[in-house]
Amino acid sequence: MSASMPAYMSDPTDEQLSALNMAMDHKSFKVVAYAGAGKTTTLKLIGERLRGRGLYLAFNKTIANDARSKFPSHVECRTFHSLAYRHVARDITAKLSLPRFSPKRLGDDLGLQPVQVRRQMDGINKYITLTPARLARFVSDAVSNFCSTHASYPAPRHILFPSWLDESDAEQLREMLYPAVEQRWLQSIDARHPAGIGHDIYLKLWALSKPSIPADFILFDEAQDADPLMMGILTQQPRQVIYVGDAHQQIYEWRGAVNAMKKLPLPQTLLTQSFRFGEPIAEVANTLLKALQEEVPLKGNPNKQSSTEKGMVHSKKDAILCRTNAAAMSQLLTGLKLGHRVALQADTERMLKFCQAAENLKNGKSAYGVPELAYFYNWSDVQEYAETNEGSDLKTLVKLVDDHGTNVLSQAVNSLTSIENADYVISTAHKAKGLEWGKVQLDDDFYYDVTTNAVKISPEELRLLYVACTRAQSNLDIHNIKDLISGLQTGKKVIFGNT
Repeated sequence: MSASMPAYMSDPTDEQLSALNMAMDHKSFKVVAYAGAGKTTTLKLIGERLRGRGLYLAFNKTIANDARSKFPSHVECRTFHSLAYRHVARDITAKLSLPRFSPKRLGDDLGLQPVQVRRQMDGINKYITLTPARLARFVSDAVSNFCSTHASYPAPRHILFPSWLDESDAEQLREMLYPAVEQRWLQSIDARHPAGIGHDIYLKLWALSKPSIPADFILFDEAQDADPLMMGILTQQPRQVIYVGDAHQQIYEWRGAVNAMKKLPLPQTLLTQSFRFGEPIAEVANTLLKALQEEVPLKGNPNKQSSTEKGMVHSKKDAILCRTNAAAMSQLLTGLKLGHRVALQADTERMLKFCQAAENLKNGKSAYGVPELAYFYNWSDVQEYAETNEGSDLKTLVKLVDDHGTNVLSQAVNSLTSIENADYVISTAHKAKGLEWGKVQLDDDFYYDVTTNAVKISPEELRLLYVACTRAQSNLDIHNIKDLISGLQTGKKVIFGNT
C-alpha cells in the first residue's frame, strides 16, 4: 500500500484501486458504481491523486456544496448550470429575474388562435377546443425539449402532444405551431424581449457556443441522468473526463435523460461492493437487476446485519417509500390520523397546486398551472377520465380529493414536521434517490402485474424499485411487493410492458 494514500482510504477495495489506476492513465473512462458502493469515496481518492485543476460536476447545488467539504482544494465543485451562467452574456442571464409570461399572455404575444381537435378516450372521439393559452404551453414545452437535446435549432419534432390526441390532428398542429416555437426561442435569446426565461435557456446558449471547460480533468457524477445536451458538451472536451454513475439508477427518462453510462464507448471499471447493507437486501436488489438482464451482481456488505422482514404495524420505521405523490399523500393522512409526526419528501408544491386546480374546476373556473388538468372544463370530466386506461395515473389523486376534500389535503401538507423532528419520512422513490435510512418500508403502489406464469413490468419500473430497495441499511420491508420478488425469484417469465 503506498504511503501517500490519504488516511480515510486506508483500506480501499480492489475495485476502488482499479478505478484509481485507470484515472492515473489520464484518459477518459467510466466508473459503473452500484448503490452504496463507495462512489464518493472513490471520486475523492481520484481527486486527491490527480494533479492540475480538477472539476467535479454535479446536477444540483446541494450535491455540489456537499462535495466542496469533501474534495481537496484543487478540485472545484460546481453544477453544469453555474458553469454556463458564468460564460453567458449578462443581458441574457438578467432575463432570469424578469416575470415569466403566463400561458395566456404568451398565446396573445404569439398570435395563437383557438383550435378544435379530437380527443380519443377508450376508443371514442370527443371534440375539444384548445385555447391559445393551452397551445402556448405546447410551444414553451417544445422550447424546453429542444434545450435538452444536442440539436442546434428547434425543429417540429420537439413539439410533443398528449397520447390521446388523434394522430392526424397532431401532425397538422405541429405544422401550425412550429413558427411559434421558432419565434419563442428567438425571443428567449433576445435581450430586448420582456419575457422572463428559465435556466435551460442559458445552458443551451452556452452549449451552442461549443465551450471549452477550463480544467485538466473532470469528474462527472450521476452521469446516468445526463441529457443529450450535457453529454454533448462533455464528449467534446479535449481533456480527461471520468463519468461515474449506475445505469440501473436512471429514473429520469421522462425528463429527457439518456442512458449515458450504457451508450458511452469508453473503457469501464466497476464498483459492485455495497457498504450500505448486508446480503439479504443485496439479494432483493439482485433479483431486480437480473430481471433487467444485468449479469454482474451487487455484493452485500458482510459486516452489516440486514433483513427483509415485514415490520409490525406500529414498529419503528425511518422511511416509507411510495411510487406516486398520491400514495405519499394517503400515507401522510394515515400517519397524521394516528398522531405521528411525519415529514414528507414528495412534490408538495404539486400536490397543493393540484388541490387548488381541483377546487377551481369544481367552481367552474379553469385549472391553470397543472398540466394533467389543463384540458378539462369541470371536475366531473376529470372523474370520468380517471376511470379510463389513459387516465389511470390520476385515479388515486382524484379519489383523494373526492374522499377527503381539497381543504383536508392542503391542511395535511401544511402540518408537516421537519425531517430532524419527525418519527419517519414519507418519500416518493424518485425523491429518495441518493438518500439512505436504517429501516425502510415500501408502499403497495408500484406498477406491475404478476400472473400465473409471468411478471409484467416496465424496465423503468424495475429501475425505480432497485433505487427504492437500495435505500435501506438494516431492514427493508418488502411485504407489499412480495408477489413481485417471489415471482422473479421462482423464474417466472418477465414481460416488458407498461402496466
